[in-house]
Amino acid sequence: MNIMLTGGSLLFVMGVGVIATYPNVPTWPLIAVVCSVALIVGIGGFPTSYTVWLAVDLRMNPLTEEELADAAAHAK
Repeated sequence: MNIMLTGGSLLFVMGVGVIATYPNVPTWPLIAVVCSVALIVGIGGFPTSYTVWLAVDLRMNPLTEEELADAAAHAK
C-alpha cells in the first residue's frame, strides 16, 4: 500500500511538473522535487499503510483464544 501511495504521488508530481513546464522541462530540478516527494510520502505514509494492512490481516485472520490469553498475560 505504501508503494502504491508513493508511486501514485510520484506519477502525479512528474505529470504536473512536465505539464507545467512543457516546452523546456527542467530535468534536474524536477528530479530533485520528485525525490523529495518520494522520501516525504514514503516515510510519512508508512505508519498509516502499516496500520491499514495490520487491520486487514486481523480481519482476515482473527486472533485465537490462545493468542488473546497470551496477550492478556503479557499486558499485566
